[in-house]
Amino acid sequence: MITNSNNEIIRRHSKKRDEIRQALLGRTDHPTAEVIYQELKQKDPSISLGTVYRNLMLLSENGEIRTLNVGDGLVHFDPNVSTHAHFRCTRCGKVSDLEIDFLQRLSQPLNFKGKITSISLLFSGVCEDCLNSVKKNN
Repeated sequence: MITNSNNEIIRRHSKKRDEIRQALLGRTDHPTAEVIYQELKQKDPSISLGTVYRNLMLLSENGEIRTLNVGDGLVHFDPNVSTHAHFRCTRCGKVSDLEIDFLQRLSQPLNFKGKITSISLLFSGVCEDCLNSVKKNN
C-alpha cells in the first residue's frame, strides 16, 4: 500500500475495480458478490470471488456503494447511495428500492446531539410478481 504525507492510504487504479464498478452501474436488483462474480467471470475468467468481494467492500468503505443486510444472511450491494428504504420479498427474495419522502428529515431527529450518516429501513412482505403468481395458480 502507498500512503500520502497525512498517512492516508492511496489506492492504485485497478482495472478489475473498474469492471466491478461498471457491473453495478444503474442496477436496482441489489446483487450479492457471488452474482457479480458470476457475471464478470463470463467476460474475465481470471477474476476471483475474493477479488470481487474485496473490491465491493472497498467501494463501500469509500462511499461509492452501500452494503445491505436484508435478513437473508447475505451481503447485498446497492450503487444508489441516496437516502432510501428497501423492500425484500419473503417469497422470492427480491430486494427493491422504496423512495420515502420523510426519510431525509429523519436524518436530523430532535434532541440528538450526534451526527447520523446513514439510515437503513427495510420493509418485508410479498412482492407484486409473487402476489400475481399466486392469483394465477388459484
